[in-house]
Amino acid sequence: MRLIKEIHNLTGNYHVKSGLYHYHRGEFRQAEEFFCKALKDEESLAQADRGNARHYLTLALMDLATKLESGDDEEGAVEQLRKASEVSPNFPDIHFRLGCLLENLERATEAVEAYRRAIDAHPDYLEAQVALGFCLLRMERSKDSAEAFKQALAIKRERIEKPCRQALEMLGRGEVHEAADQFHEAFLTAPVLAEEYRKKAMEWLKAEEYAKALGEFDQALALSPKYPDMHNFRGVVLYELDRTDEAIDAFRTAAALSPQFLVPRLNLAFALIREEAYREAETELEAILELDPSNPAASSKLEELRTGRLPDKRRRVSRGNSR
Repeated sequence: MRLIKEIHNLTGNYHVKSGLYHYHRGEFRQAEEFFCKALKDEESLAQADRGNARHYLTLALMDLATKLESGDDEEGAVEQLRKASEVSPNFPDIHFRLGCLLENLERATEAVEAYRRAIDAHPDYLEAQVALGFCLLRMERSKDSAEAFKQALAIKRERIEKPCRQALEMLGRGEVHEAADQFHEAFLTAPVLAEEYRKKAMEWLKAEEYAKALGEFDQALALSPKYPDMHNFRGVVLYELDRTDEAIDAFRTAAALSPQFLVPRLNLAFALIREEAYREAETELEAILELDPSNPAASSKLEELRTGRLPDKRRRVSRGNSR
């Protein structure tokens, strides 16, 4: 999940704020340094700062791993992913990517362990189950491979059957549009291809080519429409393009799909303020503070709302603006 830029300035901790600055400039080692400094005294951090530091430290390490891998330094990439797994041990994608790298380095036993950790963190991780099955097959561990593929088959079958059952029930109630969404989920979702579009979108986003990033996110969401992170990223891009009404819709969707995360709700509140929907923004900020009373961005902006100290609304011209 990613915050819109203006929220970064309201981060309470200096080291977290500096880490965010370097992360969004693609300066991953400097970002790592600042986030680690912040986390040295983790107990003194506000909940929001602590969460941001750990989350963005994980992303910085993962992005650095990608950069090293693309430069043919696979061992360096492995080191960064191992560090990321220590920061966020329950993040399944870290373990999956680590497994793929270890396989490329012909360290199959370690790869199997990484795939299993990914599955432990996310039992329905189909791609990890399939990768595990093939890895075991190449190791001539036929019995273990067969078990992995049985699990993969069960996951894939459920991914098709569950939305189909729901769609048929919806059709019976005359809910045609809702049924279409479920049939799309069953038959047209393509997570692997969507991930390729997402990667391209992130590169354009880092380059501040927002219109190009939007096109890639739209392609990704056409293939995986229930990916909350993607809706939030799409909202960030639309916000940068000053298409705030569309950004609000994207943040709402992301929040509905991932109610446990505050980032899309915080983005939503700030987007509502830009559209001068102050009452609704205030309600959203109050709800955020009920869940995280120490959130510095929410508390600061809520105070501005209540005291009437909001800055003038200004239209910004951003790179990649297509309107």
